[in-house]
Amino acid sequence: MNEPLKLKLFSVYGQLLNTKILKEAWKKVKANRGSGGIDGETIKEFEKEEDKHIEEILQSLKDRTYKPSAVRRVYIPKKNGKMRPLGIPTVRDRIVQQALVMRLEPFFEEKVFHDSSCGFRPNRDAELAIKKVMWNLEMGYVYIYDFDIKGYFDNIPHKKLMKVLNKYISDGTVLDMIWKSLKAGYMEDNILYETPKGQIQGGVASPLIANIYLNELDWELDKAGHRFVRYADDSIVMCRTPEELERAKKVVKETLEELGLELAEDKTDDIDFHDKDFDYLGFTFHHLRSNQKCGYETYYVAPSEKSLKKFRTDLKALTRKSFSKSFEQWREELNPVLRGKFNYFQICNRACKAVMAECRKRQMPCKATAYRRYEELDGYVRQRLRVNFANRGKRHAGVKDGKLMTVKYGNSFFRLTMKLVSGAYLAECIRRDISIEEFDAQQKTKKKNRCRNDARTKRFFEFAYAK
Repeated sequence: MNEPLKLKLFSVYGQLLNTKILKEAWKKVKANRGSGGIDGETIKEFEKEEDKHIEEILQSLKDRTYKPSAVRRVYIPKKNGKMRPLGIPTVRDRIVQQALVMRLEPFFEEKVFHDSSCGFRPNRDAELAIKKVMWNLEMGYVYIYDFDIKGYFDNIPHKKLMKVLNKYISDGTVLDMIWKSLKAGYMEDNILYETPKGQIQGGVASPLIANIYLNELDWELDKAGHRFVRYADDSIVMCRTPEELERAKKVVKETLEELGLELAEDKTDDIDFHDKDFDYLGFTFHHLRSNQKCGYETYYVAPSEKSLKKFRTDLKALTRKSFSKSFEQWREELNPVLRGKFNYFQICNRACKAVMAECRKRQMPCKATAYRRYEELDGYVRQRLRVNFANRGKRHAGVKDGKLMTVKYGNSFFRLTMKLVSGAYLAECIRRDISIEEFDAQQKTKKKNRCRNDARTKRFFEFAYAK
């Protein structure tokens, strides 16, 4: 933290005093949409007289009378059922923050940030993080320190954060602006609360500032010779031996103490990948198992149980049997949700394909295999819709009634006629170029081969037509 950087950022504030820069920032804020802050001004209202408002912002920056407003506190649900506090800045504050990020980000991307940091950075995402984890596993880094920082965003010490920022930015006006935004506070139930510490989530500059602060930990781990992957505050350190793992734990603990942060012990674990699974970014890495066919150990990567459970919960809420919609309405409502969820799940498939290609180049065996059971998820969506269709004109249609609807609404109906997004089809497209018609014909052939089992067919009809 105390090591100064030779090349610092100078005269950043002067670059903000430009109408073109502010208009470009406004376009990005407008594209991100979002609600208004404590002043109640929305994107649409700002847009009506955008030139006038941007000129007002520019003048306040030139006069140095600009002062960040408090943020509006809102809450969103977390995966564990708790609520996550967010802060919504005013539209004007978001424009100034966006302009500042546009000036700062290129410098930090080029000269400061570590390559193993993947979260909230341009051209970097969760897929890159999963690729890095899989590649490290291929290279034998199978002793893993999975640690979590206790309330990271809520507990960043302001003075220590400014000390880190001083290493990279020499423009006092910009540093003063960041300090004022940290101390602006938040408004909840018409009461203004102070923020003695922490970086409020929801602001445009919040991800960049959070990455700058944890970048100190990245380089301490790198200096000690450890491999790691970090996505925002979600980090894992990967080692070759148990002894190296113990050294890594010491580096993490000492650096976090220096940064004024604390480990969440209940979410921190040591993992020997030979016999223990671990979760990262919504995926489960199932531990190494001996494979008799290929003669070496392999591991399996799939969406975690929590992710799959949330998939079913969300789809169940969207497809209640009491809802009455046309096929076109169902398609318009479900396809964006299905596409988003399936594309995220298939990160592990795309990462596995990339890792396999790299292993092939190096003439080494690839241990990774990826999730392939997307047809089961497609089947769950079809089942929910068939029950809904069966409920038309009835009050208590159930699973059995939905099963009977398979004859009228087969799998091809959902793929070709209704044109629902299919996870199995998207997964097949990763492997090879194939049209939806070819994929449907392929699935029919597979089903025909499965149905040759007379005992299984008999059990199906006994269930479907049972009185």
